[in-house]
Order: sequence, then structure tokens, then C-alpha cells
Amino acid sequence: MKHLFLYTIIAFAFIFTGCQNDEDEIKLEDTGMVVDYAGAGNCGFIIELENGTRIQPLYYPDGFTFSQGQRVHVEYVELSNVVPSCDRGTPAEILFIEELSCAPFVDLYFANYDSLARDPIYLHEAFVDGNCLQIKVSYSGGCKEHTIDLARMHPWIPGTSSVPAFEIRHNANGDMCEAWFTRELRFDLTPLKMEGKKEFVLTAKLTDGTVYSEIFELE
Repeated sequence: MKHLFLYTIIAFAFIFTGCQNDEDEIKLEDTGMVVDYAGAGNCGFIIELENGTRIQPLYYPDGFTFSQGQRVHVEYVELSNVVPSCDRGTPAEILFIEELSCAPFVDLYFANYDSLARDPIYLHEAFVDGNCLQIKVSYSGGCKEHTIDLARMHPWIPGTSSVPAFEIRHNANGDMCEAWFTRELRFDLTPLKMEGKKEFVLTAKLTDGTVYSEIFELE
């Protein structure tokens, strides 16, 4: 009987301690931007918050897709007992996340057409999702930082084309490494809708030496 009483006390102690640990978790809230650190050590997506904190979303709600350049609103708790393999931010569990906007595209004109590199990519898919263009691309690398932009290619002579043209611009920074990385990105198409545009053209230089080109409709 004494042993049973002792086990009961221990069980309640564990339950009480567990409740205390749950209560000790401080739920934090902020907005920030998603940055894809793929290729930088063992890192992936990091959320750079407006308060200067950087967090690694180890756990997050099902169905949410992170992409480079997103602005998001998050509610989270820091996982202080987790030792991360990436040194770019604090491990965190995301309790709630909402996309506020996609990444902006870059405007290129005749004078700066060549300001963004045109290194090839492998394009898995591209589609319009609400006010955003979502793309999934792959490339080889692993030794240097890569950047991928969506550039609006304004015509050399203004007013000569009514259909906006976009190009996926990839800068590999001369990376000769052969690791394979896949990234998903979302870019804001709201400016086109505000202009009353109904469609646009998307092009990209591909790894097989061809040029991808497709027309997309805007809702």
C-alpha cells in the first residue's frame, strides 16, 4: 500500500511538472519575411522577424507552404531544448501562420536588362495562386549563395506591347558545386491586376539549353 501511495505521488508530480512546463512556454507574435537558406550548411527556411529575431520553423501547421520573400504573420514558441543543425536562427514551433504578401518582382528596362544574371534553372512547375505566381525550381550548387528573381521585362519602346512579359532570373554566382537544390518561390502579381492586365508571359532559361515560355491568365 505504501508503494502504491508513493507511485501515485510520483505520477502527480510528473503531471504537475508537465503542466508547469506547458505554462512556462511563452507564446510570441510578430511579422517577418521568409528567407530560403538552402545550400547554407544544414539550413532551410528561416523567418527573419521585424524585431530582429530569426527563427527556424521546425514545426508548423499542415498545408502551409514556405517560399522565399513571403511576408508572414506568426505566433510561435521557441524550442529552447532543441539543438539545431543550422546556426541561422532559434528553433521554433509555429502555432499560427498567415501569408501577408508574396515577394515583389523586379522591373527591368532597356538600360538595365543585363543587371540580373540569366543562369539556367530546372523548372518543375509554375502557376497562379490568387494574387501570386508560384514557381518550383531546381539548380546545382552548394558552395555559393544563389538568388532567384522574377523580372518584368518592360519593352524597349514603351507602349509597343500590351501583354506583360516576365523572366525568371537566376544568379548562381559562378557556383561550380554539384549538389542539387529545389526551391519554391511566390511573387506578387497585384500590380498587374491593378493595371487591369488579364494575362502575362513567363519565360526562363532552362538547364537543357531550351527557353521556357508560357502565357498565364489572371483572374
